[in-house]
Amino acid sequence: MKCKIFNTDKMATPVRSHMDDPNTKWRYGKAPVYTVVNETYMEGKTQNHAEGSLEKIVENLVKTWEMEATHKMDPKDWKTVNHEKFFISMNNGKQWSMKDILERGTYNLFMKDSVMYDSKKHTFQSSHDLFKTAMPRGFAWEVLKVFCGPPNVVFTWRHWGYWEGPYEDKEPKNEKVELFGISVATLNDQNKLEGVEFYFDPTQFMANFNVCPMHKN
Repeated sequence: MKCKIFNTDKMATPVRSHMDDPNTKWRYGKAPVYTVVNETYMEGKTQNHAEGSLEKIVENLVKTWEMEATHKMDPKDWKTVNHEKFFISMNNGKQWSMKDILERGTYNLFMKDSVMYDSKKHTFQSSHDLFKTAMPRGFAWEVLKVFCGPPNVVFTWRHWGYWEGPYEDKEPKNEKVELFGISVATLNDQNKLEGVEFYFDPTQFMANFNVCPMHKN
């Protein structure tokens, strides 16, 4: 399948599309600015995917989806997904809908299975505030390798940031924290996401913050 999803004229810089519609209902009243996390990405990325490559296209698609999931309040404004089918899942668990993402937030869904993070005590906003405070330079993300193209795109990825702010009552160690994983993204013939399955170890990532394991019922 030939993929023509994004304008990738700017060398290496992440491209997040679908941010210019004046009718978009933004969570914080206006479109987000990604200057800080883009700098973290440019300084810390380990890959240099060619513009127009499948890796770069997938990377920009996922970054655009993450922007929509975090900042667009009305699912009708999400342009990256097939609204009738879209879901995400973590480690072969429950399939979460667009409504779940909007209500709970990606951090609460992604870290739900870690014994070191209590997703029940966090709202969408408090979860984002928690990690944004701990990693003030943002939580950058890159595609490492794409193994096969559409309709089922299998790829590995890396998430990283710098623990430079407090995490709950813990003082920062001023060091890099990383999360690695693999995903399977299903696209339709219009290159819209129908589902994304994420596989990673959330507890290993949370251990970076030296959070003591807690008992879960």
